[in-house]
Amino acid sequence: MLCRENNFFYRLFEIKQGILWGLLAIICLITPVSANTAIINTPEKEWTFLVYAQANNSLCPFAQKNFNDMATVGSTQDLNIVVQWHDPNHNGVWRYKINAGKMELDMHLPVNIDGNAAKDLVDSMNWAVSKYPAKKYALILWNHGIGILDPVWGNQSMGFTRSKATIANPRVQIEGLTHIEDSPENLTRKQLRKAGHRGILFNERTKTYMNNQTLSSALSAIKTTVLKNKKIDLIGMDACLMAMTEVCYQIRNYADFFVGSQEVELAFGWGYAPIVQRFVGKPSPQEAAQGIVQSYENLYKSKINFYTQSAIDLKVMDLLRDSINLVIQKLMACREIDQRKTTQALKQARNHTLQFSTSAYVDLHSFFQELHRSFQDIFNKNTTKNPLLTQAVDALKDAIDIASKLIEQSVVANATGKSLSRAKGLSIYYPLSGPIDQSYMYTEFVADCGWNNLLLMTQGY
Repeated sequence: MLCRENNFFYRLFEIKQGILWGLLAIICLITPVSANTAIINTPEKEWTFLVYAQANNSLCPFAQKNFNDMATVGSTQDLNIVVQWHDPNHNGVWRYKINAGKMELDMHLPVNIDGNAAKDLVDSMNWAVSKYPAKKYALILWNHGIGILDPVWGNQSMGFTRSKATIANPRVQIEGLTHIEDSPENLTRKQLRKAGHRGILFNERTKTYMNNQTLSSALSAIKTTVLKNKKIDLIGMDACLMAMTEVCYQIRNYADFFVGSQEVELAFGWGYAPIVQRFVGKPSPQEAAQGIVQSYENLYKSKINFYTQSAIDLKVMDLLRDSINLVIQKLMACREIDQRKTTQALKQARNHTLQFSTSAYVDLHSFFQELHRSFQDIFNKNTTKNPLLTQAVDALKDAIDIASKLIEQSVVANATGKSLSRAKGLSIYYPLSGPIDQSYMYTEFVADCGWNNLLLMTQGY
């Protein structure tokens, strides 16, 4: 069932939040204004916090709960909190300013758009910047998310395990894409591991979403035309599985900091009251990103043990790409000398690496630690007689150390539950078996990095 009330973990959360929802459950919708309403600039504040909520899906009830949460703080003299809401219960685009205790309708656009075109996101940011100017901007994409791969709606070919994180969790159950319409006891093990692919901002009514290329196009236009060649200070993705190396690399030229989860999120997602409160004190972008992670941990640490949230300094992503390429270069040097043992070491490392509810996504830092360990075991200096091979393995381990340190440098905040304590903030696509998803080949990361070669090496090519 998609209903959040059937989620055990949600019920735990509702007990503590019941009073809040009772006080704030009614949101008054002011009479819609024309799409041509003139924009009147307000004084520049320190931060504008824009939530772009694509709620044309099973998550719609939780959007309003999140907005109510924001309203417990509301906009202040230093902070604008604004929302663009695609609501399946009301046609058109709804734009609000969140003030203390209420949502005030700013603009209703009676247009038939699905919210997932690049222009839709650009127009929303242009509205926020034009009418609610600030020194710094946070853009939060609120919706389902399934990582880096681009989906074919209805194609179920990538594995979700049936863990506590995924069972009856609306954040990962996308109708027609990942949702399985049968009870677990009536499904085969193979069926239970089926799921869909990626994107973000899923619209279940129109069966559309925003893919990698569209997201990059939108963010590029925001940077050049809306912000006049200035990067967005912070991009957050209140969605599942988006804290990936490839996602961060895709947006690195358009934002300074990123916040997202390596694992799935519960349907409630972020707890926005403490998050927006942290923006009141004029934080730097890094401090704001770290504050979101800390607030997320405070919300879930006593409720579940499989949460993750991390803040990434996107300025480090190019260096991290170069370090990954160096690791792959050194791996290939080892492979040229001893292909069998190199493949064995790779497979051993992958098998011991921390993976998430989608088994094709693994923690990058965990993989590098396991890779270092497997080469240490398999190419033991006491048994390896070839000095060239010993030298190549030592060079590989040095490269792994460099890459691991760069991951640690890029992740400026990281929070995990007990069952995911090995997660260090950045995931990467690394399927256990089968063909590499074709959509992966269109990512910027693959174009600029040799990670695809590592995937092929693992499979023995």
